Amino acid sequence: MPTARGTLPFRHVAPMHTPLTEDDPHAVSEATQFLILLVDDPTDTALHARIQQWRKASPTHDAAWQSLVTIWHLAGDIGPVALPLPATPAPLPPQSLAGAWRPLWQAGAVAMVCMLGLGFVLGSDIRLALQADYQTGTAENRVVLLPDGSTATLGARSAIALDYTPRQRQVRILAGEVFFTIRHDTARPFVTRAGKMTARDIGTRFNVNKSDRQIEVAVSEGCVGLAYAALAEQRLNAGDAVSIDVRTGTLQTFHVDPTEVGSWRQDRLTVSDATVATVVETLRRYYPGFILTYGSRLEHAHIAGTYDLTDIPGALRAVAAPAHVAVRGLGAHVLLIGGRAP
Repeated sequence: MPTARGTLPFRHVAPMHTPLTEDDPHAVSEATQFLILLVDDPTDTALHARIQQWRKASPTHDAAWQSLVTIWHLAGDIGPVALPLPATPAPLPPQSLAGAWRPLWQAGAVAMVCMLGLGFVLGSDIRLALQADYQTGTAENRVVLLPDGSTATLGARSAIALDYTPRQRQVRILAGEVFFTIRHDTARPFVTRAGKMTARDIGTRFNVNKSDRQIEVAVSEGCVGLAYAALAEQRLNAGDAVSIDVRTGTLQTFHVDPTEVGSWRQDRLTVSDATVATVVETLRRYYPGFILTYGSRLEHAHIAGTYDLTDIPGALRAVAAPAHVAVRGLGAHVLLIGGRAP
C-alpha cells in the first residue's frame, strides 16, 4: 500500500467524487440542511418555498442543491426532492440555519449518508464473498498461509482468490492490497493477477495494490516480472515500483524505499508524491464510518508525509491541511472532505 506515490485501495463505498460545488462550502452545508428537513417532511409547502428562494439567491446555492439531489437520486429515493416548488416563495426564517437546525440536520445527514453507502457496501461485499477465498473487513489486516508455504498479508477491505494447479500457483487480487512473501519454486511459477496485470515471482517480497482506477506494484526484495495487457514483461528489482492507469493503460515506473514497501502492516501510511484523492481512498478502508469527497482539488493536489492508520480523522486532517482542503464532520461517523479550507 504505502509507496512513494501512495496507495490504491478498495473503496469503502461507491465513488463519492460528486459534482458538488467547491467554490462555496457554506452553500453545500446549507443545501444539506434543507434536504434533511425536506426528507423529514416532504409535504411542507412553506419549506419548498424557502428552498426555492434560497436557490434563486445565488448560482452556487442552486449548484449545491442540484448536486445533493443527484446523490439522493443515486440511492433510489427520488420522491421528496422531485416535488414541484410553490410559485410564491415564503420569506426565509430570521434565525440562522446553522444554529436552530443543527441538531436535526446532523442526525438526518448521518442517516442519509449511511443509507447511501449501505447498498453499495453490501453489494460489493456480496460479490467479493462469492469470488474470494480470503477477505478482510474495515481496518483489518490478515496474514494468510498459502498452500505452498508462501504468505499473503491482506490489507483492510481486501480479497483474493487462489488457483493452484500441479504446474502453477496463481493468486488473483479481487480488491484492495496484498503483500506477498513467496517461496520460490522454478517448477511451479508463482503468478499474481490484478485485472490485466500479471506479476511473476522470481524469488521476492512485493506489494500489489488494486483499485478501479490504478494498479500499483512495488518490490521489497528480489525480482518480479511484470506485464500488463499486451505490453512486454519488464523486470522490477528491490525498490522498483510501477503504477498502472487502468483507464489509459499507461505505466509509470519510479523508485521507492524498499523498507517502506508494505509499511501499512505497521499501521502507517507513507507517501512522497500522491494526490489527496488517492490517499483518501486508502483511509476509507480503515475508517468504520463514511468519508465523502467532492471537488476537483482532491484529484490535482499532491501531498507527502506519513499518516497514522489508527487515527483516521487525524490522518485525514493532516492529508487535507497542506492542500488547503476543508474537512467537516457530519455527526459522529461521517467525514466530508472537499472545497477550500477557510
